[in-house]
Amino acid sequence: MFLITQSLVAVATLLDLASFQFKSRRIILSCLFTSVLLTSAHFFILGYNSAGCLMFIAAVRYFYCIYFKHTWAMCGFMAVSCLAVYFTWQDWFSIFALVATLIQTIASFQNRDLHLRLCMVVGTSFWITHNIFAGSPVAIIMESLFLSSNLLGLYRFYVGKKSLSEPQTQP
Repeated sequence: MFLITQSLVAVATLLDLASFQFKSRRIILSCLFTSVLLTSAHFFILGYNSAGCLMFIAAVRYFYCIYFKHTWAMCGFMAVSCLAVYFTWQDWFSIFALVATLIQTIASFQNRDLHLRLCMVVGTSFWITHNIFAGSPVAIIMESLFLSSNLLGLYRFYVGKKSLSEPQTQP
């Protein structure tokens, strides 16, 4: 089982790394759907039911957001996430997973990829905190790589482009 969980997280990590190297919101969400579905299975196998439920709900949310972006659905996903944590509560640090999920739910419904990326930075930071308290080094590494990929994508598509398009002054 250990090898299975590590394999799931390895594939999820590759998809996480790839996700934010695309500019298309739809492709980003497609990668995240698959990655989070695999991560959900990982958490369930390890016995972290709150995190597993939140990741499964997130996978459904990402799939939904590939095609739709209704505000009522965002509120519904947030409510279902709160209920999932209520019914599967395990440890006090489950609150970090819930906050991460709520922020990433808001991110999923953003129209612009820049806003999606910025919200994901904050949400991912909460997942890293959760994983530190859960004592899951592989999950910490995965989320840290995900955060790094997102920051690299932000730089490539927004910061780097600005510096390249600014006129160079000659002394």
